[in-house]
Amino acid sequence: MISIVTKWWIVPGNEDQAIPALRELARDVERHEPFTTMYLINTPVVAGSLPAPPDNEVVFLGTWDDRAAFDRHLNGPLFRDWLARYLDLFLTGNGGLYVAAELLERQAGFIRSPSTGS
Repeated sequence: MISIVTKWWIVPGNEDQAIPALRELARDVERHEPFTTMYLINTPVVAGSLPAPPDNEVVFLGTWDDRAAFDRHLNGPLFRDWLARYLDLFLTGNGGLYVAAELLERQAGFIRSPSTGS
């Protein structure tokens, strides 16, 4: 199993367009990429974070069975087409998306669905 932690940054002033676009991406990945086992898109809670992250940061947490499945997501038409439509909402550099990424190999842990409060 391979996971990734990725950070992107929204161009200031584009939050109202970027957040719905990111939600669209997550919905489409869930619907059309059964080989993606976890795909979470998060924005920071600045208060209480140490060090305080920039408020335009976006953090992705994703999981796939193996590197080939991750590459299929990254290079597939769904992600590439989405990026072509929305790239201008995010910081770029060297001709593409400006990104920080770390691939991880799971050693232990679990993912639990949120409690319903019962």
